[in-house]
Amino acid sequence: MSDEENYPRMTITLPPDLAAWVKQKKGELEAKDRRMKTSVSAIIADAVADMKARDEANESGKAKPQSGSANIIRPSVTYAGGSSTAPTKASRQAGKAK
Repeated sequence: MSDEENYPRMTITLPPDLAAWVKQKKGELEAKDRRMKTSVSAIIADAVADMKARDEANESGKAKPQSGSANIIRPSVTYAGGSSTAPTKASRQAGKAK
């Protein structure tokens, strides 16, 4: 079984600037080591893998609140029926004198 059988084939279309970047990257990698031949598919696969790793790191970072930036949620006060928690300030109610 060859490696090609283990990987699904995908056809993609790139804008001209990204296609030029991939070709430039291929040339740079091959120029570093003349014995090495790389493929456009390998460069794109590395770019996608890098993007996936950054995406996963961002998702795991969202689960942890950063110090000093925690959102404080306070219960809302409804004047018609009151709140389930006592308000922090004493307020006068209509019809009742203190």
